[in-house]
Amino acid sequence: MSLSSHTDPTAHQKAKRSPIPAYLVGGLLILIGIMAVVGFVISVSQDDGIQLALNWTASEEYPEQPSVLLAFLAQFGIVLPLLVAYLSIFFISIGAQVLGGSLRAAHWAQVAYMWLTIGMGITILLTIYNTIRVANEDGVAVDVGALLGSIVLPFLAMIIVGGVWWWLSNHIGMYFEGEDLLIARETRLAWNLLIPTLAIFILVAARPLEQTFIRSLTDKRFAGRGVPQFVGLDNYANLLTVRLDTVGCRLDDDTGDCSVRDNGSIRWESIDRELLQEGYRTISNIPVPFSAGQSIAVSGRDDDFVSAVNTTLIFTVFSVSLELLIGLFMAMVVNSNFRGRGIMRAVMLVPWAIPTVISARLWELILKDTSAGILNKVLLDLHIIGAPQAWLSEPSLQLPAGIIVDVWKTAPFMALLLLAGLQTIPSDLYEAAAVDGASPVRRFFSITLPLLRPALAIALVFRTLDALRVFDLFNVLFGRQQLSMATYNFETLVSNQQDGYASAISVIIFIFISIFAFIYVRMLKVETD
Repeated sequence: MSLSSHTDPTAHQKAKRSPIPAYLVGGLLILIGIMAVVGFVISVSQDDGIQLALNWTASEEYPEQPSVLLAFLAQFGIVLPLLVAYLSIFFISIGAQVLGGSLRAAHWAQVAYMWLTIGMGITILLTIYNTIRVANEDGVAVDVGALLGSIVLPFLAMIIVGGVWWWLSNHIGMYFEGEDLLIARETRLAWNLLIPTLAIFILVAARPLEQTFIRSLTDKRFAGRGVPQFVGLDNYANLLTVRLDTVGCRLDDDTGDCSVRDNGSIRWESIDRELLQEGYRTISNIPVPFSAGQSIAVSGRDDDFVSAVNTTLIFTVFSVSLELLIGLFMAMVVNSNFRGRGIMRAVMLVPWAIPTVISARLWELILKDTSAGILNKVLLDLHIIGAPQAWLSEPSLQLPAGIIVDVWKTAPFMALLLLAGLQTIPSDLYEAAAVDGASPVRRFFSITLPLLRPALAIALVFRTLDALRVFDLFNVLFGRQQLSMATYNFETLVSNQQDGYASAISVIIFIFISIFAFIYVRMLKVETD
């Protein structure tokens, strides 16, 4: 009995420290990491687009040789190769640590096997769904044999990987040594919660944005059959190249002074002929202070785009600023106690609830150029104007009219967001400040504004994002008379069929939005911890 009691714990310790399970678990993970890279390389080498570029011969369908780089980027992009490389390195690294019996690495291997099992299950379901969908579209019966053949290998792999995951979940403490700290467990939990979000983000956001950027580096035609060619940053250079030149005014032959147009604006000289031949066109002239007859000519290679950027920025600054002021006033009014404030809150949301296209058509009638227009009729009756104004056709009045329409529609949305922020401020703070003798103005700047910063940041980001990509309002009211960045992008893509050029415009719009969002968060000092 004494011999048995002495030898059994020793045998148990040897079983506990057996390296074979660690070798199997770690070795399989290393093999998966290597197979991911090998499989990706094989997929690249067998891709039809890449094979066409490598083995190209001139034909009626492909008169120009496709670019191998573009074929690779169009099929696999940038995110997917980086993701495959990162996961392969992660699997191999964790697998090597598991071989050494690390408990921490074994827990990470458990996470990897769990998501590999889920991923393979999703792959099998998608394969079945696509096979049935294609068969239904073609009006044929599902080939069960071919379907089973396409899912048998993923199914076996899922069984093996799932089995390893199950085994690790039940025996991880018996064959691996080390300390599993609380922070390590919380980190794994955080990643388990983040992985589905990151996967969806890559599919619905990162991948489309990546493809847009890739197309922006080409001369791809929209709905064209021609082979796109790589042009690098030429599209961006053409869009963003702007120069400043000093020009004089055109002199009147009779008086010798600067010639003026009927509306009183000065006629300026054109920029040099060499610049015109290079594609530069004057966008606007800025008179030089204290220098009569001189102006700075702002010109660009794509004057329509620069004008659209200028129009969009002016529209954004004025509309968002007015919406912020009016929305804050509306929010503070409906946040106070008075009879009927519930009805007031419902009524103020009516303009925001109306679709933009419908509200634009409504304001099109209000801003009609003749005396039949409601606004012209009211202003004429009040003797504010002497003749009907062409609100939607006069260039100097178009942008103010668009700002008025946008403020009318979206100020209630701004008020709704700010109202939510106001209702989170404790009333005790205002009561204490009133007892201390603080005036309403002092309470507003010392209590309301500081505590309203997070709501202000959210409201400004949402509204600025909408204003920078405004499309439907400009498209309905002005057509091609006044272009925003989004409507110019639409015209470039659909009317001019320049897919690559339009993609570059889309990327620039995205950059503008990102810059404004970053500025708001930094200026308002929104806490992120």
